[in-house]
Amino acid sequence: MNNPNFTTTLPVISSSEEYEKIKLKTELFELAAREIIAYHHIPDEPLTLLDGSNIVFSCGKTRIIKIYPPLHQSHFTCEILLMKYLHNKLSVRIPSVEYAGEISGWPYIVMSRLEGTLLEDLWERLDHSNKTVIIRELGSLIHEVHSLPTEGLESIDCHWQQFIFQQLNQCKAQHRDTHLPDELVQQIPMYLESMKKYLPEINKPVILTGEYTPMNLLVSQKSGVWHITGLIDFGDSMLGMPQYDLLGPGVFLIQGDKILLREFLTSYGYSSEDMTSTLTHQLTALMLLHRYANLNVQIRIKDWNKKVNKISELENLVWGF
Repeated sequence: MNNPNFTTTLPVISSSEEYEKIKLKTELFELAAREIIAYHHIPDEPLTLLDGSNIVFSCGKTRIIKIYPPLHQSHFTCEILLMKYLHNKLSVRIPSVEYAGEISGWPYIVMSRLEGTLLEDLWERLDHSNKTVIIRELGSLIHEVHSLPTEGLESIDCHWQQFIFQQLNQCKAQHRDTHLPDELVQQIPMYLESMKKYLPEINKPVILTGEYTPMNLLVSQKSGVWHITGLIDFGDSMLGMPQYDLLGPGVFLIQGDKILLREFLTSYGYSSEDMTSTLTHQLTALMLLHRYANLNVQIRIKDWNKKVNKISELENLVWGF
C-alpha cells in the first residue's frame, strides 16, 4: 500500500517504453530515495545511481535502495522472497532486506550493500588461471542453489512445460527483433522442432536465479587471487530446469573456451561421460529459448556472428566439447 507519509509523486506508466523514458529523470528518483531514507531514519549519506533494469542507488557504502516500476511488481515480490529464503544458506553472501514498501505506487527495497568488485569490471583482465578458479567456484555455487529444497517457493514456479511452450511460440520473432543474422533466424523453427526431445518434462524443478552473469557476481581478492564472495539480483528467479542456469556463465564468461567449459560443468557436477552432443544440443536450445535471449549482446566471442552460418556451427562454437 502507498505510504501517506511520502510526498514525492512518481508517474503512472503503462508500458516498458514509458518506463525507459521516465528512468532518465534521475532527480525525481533521487528525491524519492531521499524520502525513503528519511522515513526509515537511515543515515543521510551520498546517493550514487547504479546501472540496472530498475532504479538502483547506492546509499553510502553500506546500503542499496532499489525502486521498481509498477510494471516490475513481480520482480520486487520475487526478490524479497528469494533474499529472505537464501539468507545464510550459501557459501557466498547475498544482500539482506532491511526495509520494503511502496512510494507513489512504486515498490522499493532497502537492502545491505555487499563488499566486493563486480566481476564485470575485471573479467577480461584476469589471467586464465584466475578465470579457472572463479569458473569452478561458480559451478559449485550454482550446484549449491540447485540442491536447496523448493518448499515455500511455489509462487515462483514457472510451470516449465508451459514456459517452454510459450518460448517456442515466440522464439523466432524474439531473435528477429534482436537482430540475430537472418540466416540463423530462419533455421530456428526446424532446429527447435528437432530439439524438443532434449527438453523433457522435469519431475523436480530447482531454484533458477537466471543471474549468474558478471553483472551480478561480486569478487574479492585474497593472496593475489580473486574469488566469488557475493551474489546479487533475484528479481527474475523461478523454478525450472537446472540447465537453464548454466547459460549465463556459458555465454558471458566462458566465451567458447573449452577448458573453462569443462571446468565449469565438472564443478557443477557433470562427469566427462555426461559432456556429449546431447548436452550441447540441450544448452543451445535453451540459449535460444531464454526469455531474455539477445545473442548479439550476450555471446562474448569476438566476431562470432561472422564465424557461423548454421545453428549447428553456433552449437560447436559456444557449447561444443
